[in-house]
Amino acid sequence: MDDQPTIDSPISLEQIDALLPFLAFFEEENPSFGEYHISPGQLGYFVESKSVSAFIKALYDHEWIVPFDWEPWWKQARRFVESPDRLTNADAGTIRRLLTIHVRMDRFCEGHLATVMKDGHILALLRRLKEIRKEGQI
Repeated sequence: MDDQPTIDSPISLEQIDALLPFLAFFEEENPSFGEYHISPGQLGYFVESKSVSAFIKALYDHEWIVPFDWEPWWKQARRFVESPDRLTNADAGTIRRLLTIHVRMDRFCEGHLATVMKDGHILALLRRLKEIRKEGQI
């Protein structure tokens, strides 16, 4: 029997609690997400900050990033990015999908994750998780 989590696996309070400490970092006035390195004649690359690396590790360690066919869901994900008010009623499963998409997308488009962090989308996801935790909506 396969005990690997799926996109529809229940999300526990412990999983939410593992991410909430990162809220303080994302709420800083100018958090350092990392920096681009560009050398003449070479492709640039992004090096994430230690805090971002720790956040990504927590996402994997606490099963927020799970395999699923995210590409068909990308259009929906963009709606959440473009209209943050849509997150008001998002459940933890939707947030798992969005986090998975952003982390996976970064593998194909380096810097994507830094962009959604800078734009406040990841902060909005964490704030929504805090509300879900507070309301006991799991």
